[in-house]
Amino acid sequence: MAKQSKDAVKQEIQELAIGNYKSYPADYEEAPAAVLQNIQSLAKGYWDCREFREVARDEQLGIQLADYQHWTREAYDVFLKANMN
Repeated sequence: MAKQSKDAVKQEIQELAIGNYKSYPADYEEAPAAVLQNIQSLAKGYWDCREFREVARDEQLGIQLADYQHWTREAYDVFLKANMN
């Protein structure tokens, strides 16, 4: 995640999240409260496992954990719409 703009980081987080949703669909087909908890856990995992340079980049860009959480929720909505068929 060496991108240097907030939109680039958002796109990368969302691509990672959609890949996770595709890989573990059962985790995202449960009751809404469980799905929300799984999405928040996924975002927290991305946040917690950042490398030093990613932490520095996020600080420089003003990116917070709440951004990661919002982006993973947005990615889930995209994932749902793409898989409704």
